[in-house]
Amino acid sequence: MPGKMEAIDQRIQSFKSDLSRNSPIEVVRKNIIFGDSFVLSQSEYFDLRSTVANHFNLHPNEVLIIGSAKLGFSIVPTKRFRHFSNESDIDIVLISSALFDDIWQATFTYKHEVGIWDQEREFKDYLFRGWIRPDKLPPSKHFSICSDWWEFFRELSNTGKYGNFKIAGALYKSWFYLENYQKICTEDCKREVLDHNENIRD
Repeated sequence: MPGKMEAIDQRIQSFKSDLSRNSPIEVVRKNIIFGDSFVLSQSEYFDLRSTVANHFNLHPNEVLIIGSAKLGFSIVPTKRFRHFSNESDIDIVLISSALFDDIWQATFTYKHEVGIWDQEREFKDYLFRGWIRPDKLPPSKHFSICSDWWEFFRELSNTGKYGNFKIAGALYKSWFYLENYQKICTEDCKREVLDHNENIRD
């Protein structure tokens, strides 16, 4: 059996092979939307998805691990192909139009009853992409939805059921926005891999 580092390297090579043969959206669906998680067993992954889904009244299929905890490595530009490590987080995404609208409405009300907040501009930027990042919401001490979100994921992390990792959550309005955001990173990876292969041939 290969060690952890070798297993991740094998996953990276398989991912690069998929990039060479398939479209970015096919790579996203095969490697990020479907399949197992690198950091959790199949049983642990199901349990984690179910726990999050039950808390937010969602179906488990609307909860996914993404990022290096899913792949075993990162695909974001600043950490491209960096291995998952003991310092990494488990990043969770929820896909729910109803929950998205509830938080958007609460944020709209906050803006008109309380006023602007430090992260408002960044919140709007992500909102335009169909993504709510909790760290861009109004201050949690004045915004119960935000404080409830942070408390849930803090307690989930502290259980230790899924390893000694911080578990963080984000929310997408629909599969369209999730897939297309992941597609952007995957397109960058594909260009990098194809350029590298072309340079080798030259």
